[in-house]
Amino acid sequence: MAIDQETTPTTTDLNANWPVIENEIPTYRAVSTRAIFAVICGLLAVFSFAHPIFYLFAVLAVILGVTADRAIQRHPEMLTGQTMARVGVLLGLVFGLSIATVTSLQNYLIRREAVKFAATYAEALKASPLAEVYWLGLPPTTRAKVTAQENWTQLQQSSKQDLAMTEMKHAPLKALADRLKSSPEQKISFLKVETQSEDGDMLPVVLAVFEIDGPTVKEHEGRELALAVLKGMIPEGSKAYEWWVEDLRYPYKPSTYVIPDKPVDDGHGHAPGGGGDHGPGDGHNH
Repeated sequence: MAIDQETTPTTTDLNANWPVIENEIPTYRAVSTRAIFAVICGLLAVFSFAHPIFYLFAVLAVILGVTADRAIQRHPEMLTGQTMARVGVLLGLVFGLSIATVTSLQNYLIRREAVKFAATYAEALKASPLAEVYWLGLPPTTRAKVTAQENWTQLQQSSKQDLAMTEMKHAPLKALADRLKSSPEQKISFLKVETQSEDGDMLPVVLAVFEIDGPTVKEHEGRELALAVLKGMIPEGSKAYEWWVEDLRYPYKPSTYVIPDKPVDDGHGHAPGGGGDHGPGDGHNH
Protein backbone atom coordinates (compact mmCIF):
# COMPACT_ATOMS: atom_id res chain seq x y z
CA MET A 1 0.00 0.00 0.00
CA ALA A 2 1.46 3.32 -1.13
CA ILE A 3 2.04 5.95 1.47
CA ASP A 4 1.09 9.50 0.50
CA GLN A 5 4.23 11.60 0.92
CA GLU A 6 2.34 14.87 0.76
CA THR A 7 1.83 16.40 4.13
CA THR A 8 0.06 19.51 5.25
CA PRO A 9 1.92 22.27 7.08
CA THR A 10 2.15 21.48 10.72
CA THR A 11 1.41 23.91 13.49
CA THR A 12 5.12 24.04 14.20
CA ASP A 13 5.86 25.17 10.63
CA LEU A 14 3.26 27.93 10.83
CA ASN A 15 4.51 29.10 14.15
CA ALA A 16 8.01 29.31 12.72
CA ASN A 17 6.88 32.03 10.31
CA TRP A 18 5.19 34.17 12.91
CA PRO A 19 8.33 35.69 14.39
CA VAL A 20 9.31 36.88 10.92
CA ILE A 21 6.10 38.85 10.62
CA GLU A 22 6.37 40.07 14.16
CA ASN A 23 9.93 41.29 13.53
CA GLU A 24 8.88 43.16 10.41
CA ILE A 25 6.23 45.27 12.14
CA PRO A 26 8.65 47.26 14.35
CA THR A 27 10.84 48.07 11.32
CA TYR A 28 8.33 50.70 10.15
CA ARG A 29 9.57 54.19 11.05
CA ALA A 30 7.56 57.38 10.72
CA VAL A 31 9.02 60.47 9.07
CA SER A 32 9.54 63.17 11.68
CA THR A 33 6.89 65.87 11.35
CA ARG A 34 9.31 68.45 12.68
CA ALA A 35 11.82 67.51 9.98
CA ILE A 36 9.17 68.09 7.32
CA PHE A 37 8.22 71.48 8.74
CA ALA A 38 11.91 72.39 9.08
CA VAL A 39 12.33 72.03 5.31
CA ILE A 40 9.12 73.97 4.63
CA CYS A 41 10.20 76.81 6.92
CA GLY A 42 13.65 76.80 5.35
CA LEU A 43 12.14 77.27 1.90
CA LEU A 44 9.83 80.04 3.13
CA ALA A 45 12.85 81.83 4.63
CA VAL A 46 13.92 82.83 1.12
CA PHE A 47 11.09 85.39 1.15
CA SER A 48 12.96 87.32 3.85
CA PHE A 49 14.22 89.41 0.95
CA ALA A 50 10.65 90.66 0.54
CA HIS A 51 9.71 91.27 4.18
CA PRO A 52 11.50 90.92 7.55
CA ILE A 53 8.61 88.85 8.94
CA PHE A 54 10.00 85.89 7.00
CA TYR A 55 13.10 85.92 9.22
CA LEU A 56 10.87 84.03 11.62
CA PHE A 57 10.77 81.08 9.22
CA ALA A 58 14.57 80.94 9.11
CA VAL A 59 14.66 80.75 12.91
CA LEU A 60 11.91 78.13 12.97
CA ALA A 61 13.72 76.05 10.35
CA VAL A 62 16.83 75.88 12.54
CA ILE A 63 14.91 75.14 15.76
CA LEU A 64 12.66 72.50 14.20
CA GLY A 65 15.55 70.92 12.32
CA VAL A 66 17.79 70.66 15.38
CA THR A 67 15.06 69.28 17.63
CA ALA A 68 13.96 66.81 14.95
CA ASP A 69 17.54 65.61 14.47
CA ARG A 70 17.94 65.00 18.20
CA ALA A 71 14.60 63.19 18.43
CA ILE A 72 15.56 60.91 15.55
CA GLN A 73 18.89 60.11 17.18
CA ARG A 74 17.11 59.21 20.44
CA HIS A 75 14.50 57.05 18.73
CA PRO A 76 16.07 55.68 15.53
CA GLU A 77 13.80 52.63 15.67
CA MET A 78 10.69 54.85 15.49
CA LEU A 79 11.62 57.98 13.52
CA THR A 80 13.33 58.76 10.25
CA GLY A 81 13.99 61.95 8.28
CA GLN A 82 17.36 62.96 9.68
CA THR A 83 18.51 64.17 6.26
CA MET A 84 15.41 66.34 5.91
CA ALA A 85 15.99 67.81 9.37
CA ARG A 86 19.57 68.75 8.51
CA VAL A 87 18.51 70.19 5.16
CA GLY A 88 15.99 72.38 7.01
CA VAL A 89 18.72 73.62 9.36
CA LEU A 90 21.00 74.34 6.42
CA LEU A 91 18.29 76.27 4.55
CA GLY A 92 17.48 78.31 7.65
CA LEU A 93 21.11 79.20 8.24
CA VAL A 94 21.89 79.96 4.59
CA PHE A 95 18.86 82.14 3.92
CA GLY A 96 18.71 83.66 7.39
CA LEU A 97 22.36 84.66 7.64
CA SER A 98 22.77 85.70 4.01
CA ILE A 99 19.64 87.85 4.05
CA ALA A 100 20.60 89.36 7.40
CA THR A 101 24.00 90.24 5.95
CA VAL A 102 22.48 91.75 2.81
CA THR A 103 19.93 93.72 4.85
CA SER A 104 22.58 95.06 7.22
CA LEU A 105 24.74 96.14 4.30
CA GLN A 106 21.79 97.75 2.55
CA ASN A 107 20.82 99.66 5.69
CA TYR A 108 24.40 100.85 6.10
CA LEU A 109 24.51 102.15 2.53
CA ILE A 110 21.12 103.84 2.90
CA ARG A 111 22.24 105.55 6.10
CA ARG A 112 25.50 106.69 4.54
CA GLU A 113 23.71 108.28 1.57
CA ALA A 114 21.14 109.88 3.88
CA VAL A 115 23.92 111.42 5.98
CA LYS A 116 25.47 112.90 2.82
CA PHE A 117 22.15 114.46 1.90
CA ALA A 118 21.73 115.74 5.47
CA ALA A 119 25.06 117.55 5.20
CA THR A 120 23.97 119.09 1.89
CA TYR A 121 20.69 120.18 3.44
CA ALA A 122 22.49 121.81 6.38
CA GLU A 123 24.62 123.84 3.96
CA ALA A 124 21.50 124.90 2.07
CA LEU A 125 19.82 126.05 5.28
CA LYS A 126 22.82 128.22 6.09
CA ALA A 127 23.74 129.64 2.71
CA SER A 128 21.06 129.03 0.06
CA PRO A 129 17.91 131.05 -0.67
CA LEU A 130 14.68 129.86 0.88
CA ALA A 131 13.47 128.78 -2.56
CA GLU A 132 16.30 126.24 -2.76
CA VAL A 133 15.51 124.88 0.69
CA TYR A 134 11.82 124.51 -0.18
CA TRP A 135 12.79 122.70 -3.37
CA LEU A 136 14.78 120.12 -1.39
CA GLY A 137 11.52 119.26 0.34
CA LEU A 138 10.04 117.98 -2.93
CA PRO A 139 10.27 114.31 -3.94
CA PRO A 140 12.86 113.60 -6.66
CA THR A 141 10.15 112.87 -9.23
CA THR A 142 8.74 116.36 -8.66
CA ARG A 143 12.13 118.08 -8.60
CA ALA A 144 12.85 116.58 -12.02
CA LYS A 145 9.90 118.55 -13.44
CA VAL A 146 10.38 121.92 -11.78
CA THR A 147 13.31 124.12 -10.80
CA ALA A 148 13.68 125.72 -7.40
CA GLN A 149 12.70 129.13 -8.77
CA GLU A 150 9.72 127.77 -10.68
CA ASN A 151 8.46 126.03 -7.55
CA TRP A 152 8.91 129.24 -5.55
CA THR A 153 7.00 131.25 -8.14
CA GLN A 154 4.16 128.74 -8.12
CA LEU A 155 3.96 129.00 -4.33
CA GLN A 156 3.80 132.79 -4.43
CA GLN A 157 1.09 132.71 -7.10
CA SER A 158 -1.11 130.24 -5.22
CA SER A 159 -4.31 131.27 -3.50
CA LYS A 160 -4.20 133.07 -0.17
CA GLN A 161 -5.48 130.00 1.61
CA ASP A 162 -2.88 127.70 0.03
CA LEU A 163 -0.14 130.25 0.66
CA ALA A 164 -1.16 130.53 4.32
CA MET A 165 -1.08 126.74 4.69
CA THR A 166 2.34 126.58 3.06
CA GLU A 167 3.71 129.28 5.35
CA MET A 168 2.28 127.52 8.40
CA LYS A 169 3.77 124.18 7.34
CA HIS A 170 7.19 125.70 6.70
CA ALA A 171 7.21 127.99 9.75
CA PRO A 172 9.84 125.90 11.62
CA LEU A 173 12.01 125.74 8.51
CA LYS A 174 11.81 129.50 7.96
CA ALA A 175 12.57 130.20 11.62
CA LEU A 176 15.67 128.02 11.44
CA ALA A 177 16.84 129.53 8.15
CA ASP A 178 16.31 133.07 9.50
CA ARG A 179 18.38 132.29 12.60
CA LEU A 180 21.24 130.79 10.59
CA LYS A 181 21.33 133.75 8.21
CA SER A 182 21.11 136.32 11.02
CA SER A 183 24.82 136.10 11.83
CA PRO A 184 27.97 134.37 10.55
CA GLU A 185 28.40 133.07 14.10
CA GLN A 186 25.28 130.94 13.80
CA LYS A 187 26.37 127.40 12.94
CA ILE A 188 24.56 124.23 11.98
CA SER A 189 26.06 120.76 11.75
CA PHE A 190 24.77 117.24 11.34
CA LEU A 191 24.78 115.52 14.73
CA LYS A 192 23.44 111.97 14.35
CA VAL A 193 20.86 109.64 12.88
CA GLU A 194 18.20 109.19 15.54
CA THR A 195 16.19 106.48 13.78
CA GLN A 196 16.29 104.55 10.53
CA SER A 197 13.13 102.81 9.42
CA GLU A 198 10.57 102.49 6.61
CA ASP A 199 7.24 104.16 6.01
CA GLY A 200 3.96 102.55 4.98
CA ASP A 201 5.12 102.48 1.35
CA MET A 202 8.34 100.64 2.30
CA LEU A 203 10.42 103.74 1.52
CA PRO A 204 13.46 104.35 3.76
CA VAL A 205 13.00 107.00 6.42
CA VAL A 206 15.94 108.51 8.28
CA LEU A 207 15.55 110.95 11.16
CA ALA A 208 18.55 113.27 10.98
CA VAL A 209 19.33 115.44 14.00
CA PHE A 210 21.19 118.74 13.56
CA GLU A 211 22.92 120.88 16.16
CA ILE A 212 22.50 124.65 15.98
CA ASP A 213 24.95 126.73 17.95
CA GLY A 214 25.47 130.46 18.14
CA PRO A 215 24.42 133.65 19.91
CA THR A 216 20.98 133.63 21.54
CA VAL A 217 18.34 135.01 19.17
CA LYS A 218 15.01 136.24 20.55
CA GLU A 219 13.22 133.20 21.96
CA HIS A 220 15.87 130.75 20.73
CA GLU A 221 18.59 129.46 23.03
CA GLY A 222 22.26 129.45 22.12
CA ARG A 223 22.32 125.70 21.47
CA GLU A 224 19.32 123.96 19.95
CA LEU A 225 18.50 120.87 17.96
CA ALA A 226 16.54 120.43 14.75
CA LEU A 227 15.17 117.27 13.17
CA ALA A 228 14.81 116.59 9.46
CA VAL A 229 12.66 113.65 8.36
CA LEU A 230 14.49 112.35 5.31
CA LYS A 231 12.85 110.01 2.83
CA GLY A 232 14.50 108.22 -0.06
CA MET A 233 13.40 106.58 -3.27
CA ILE A 234 14.99 105.18 -6.40
CA PRO A 235 13.45 107.02 -9.37
CA GLU A 236 12.74 105.10 -12.53
CA GLY A 237 15.90 104.73 -14.57
CA SER A 238 18.14 105.41 -11.58
CA LYS A 239 20.24 102.99 -9.55
CA ALA A 240 20.73 105.06 -6.40
CA TYR A 241 18.47 106.53 -3.76
CA GLU A 242 17.54 110.19 -4.03
CA TRP A 243 16.39 112.03 -0.94
CA TRP A 244 14.05 114.78 0.14
CA VAL A 245 13.00 116.40 3.42
CA GLU A 246 9.52 115.22 4.32
CA ASP A 247 9.29 117.33 7.47
CA LEU A 248 11.41 119.55 9.70
CA ARG A 249 11.07 120.15 13.45
CA TYR A 250 12.68 123.12 15.11
CA PRO A 251 13.41 123.40 17.93
CA TYR A 252 13.46 119.69 18.61
CA LYS A 253 13.59 117.55 21.75
CA PRO A 254 15.39 114.23 21.24
CA SER A 255 13.32 111.08 20.70
CA THR A 256 9.97 112.88 20.53
CA TYR A 257 9.20 112.27 16.85
CA VAL A 258 7.31 109.11 15.92
CA ILE A 259 7.23 108.01 12.29
CA PRO A 260 3.52 108.00 11.38
CA ASP A 261 1.83 105.03 9.78
CA LYS A 262 0.65 105.33 6.21
CA PRO A 263 -2.55 107.42 6.32
CA VAL A 264 -5.75 105.80 5.14
CA ASP A 265 -6.98 107.23 1.84
CA ASP A 266 -10.59 108.40 1.82
CA GLY A 267 -11.08 107.38 -1.80
CA HIS A 268 -10.49 110.89 -3.14
CA GLY A 269 -6.73 111.04 -2.85
CA HIS A 270 -6.78 112.74 0.54
CA ALA A 271 -5.45 111.36 3.78
CA PRO A 272 -7.56 112.34 6.77
CA GLY A 273 -5.94 114.42 9.45
CA GLY A 274 -3.25 116.00 7.29
CA GLY A 275 -0.02 115.44 9.16
CA GLY A 276 -1.63 113.55 12.05
CA ASP A 277 0.12 114.38 15.29
CA HIS A 278 3.07 115.88 13.50
CA GLY A 279 1.77 119.16 12.30
CA PRO A 280 -0.29 120.32 9.32
CA GLY A 281 0.39 118.56 6.08
CA ASP A 282 2.72 115.76 5.16
CA GLY A 283 4.91 117.69 2.80
CA HIS A 284 2.99 116.62 -0.30
CA ASN A 285 -0.28 118.47 0.02
CA HIS A 286 -1.01 120.55 -3.05
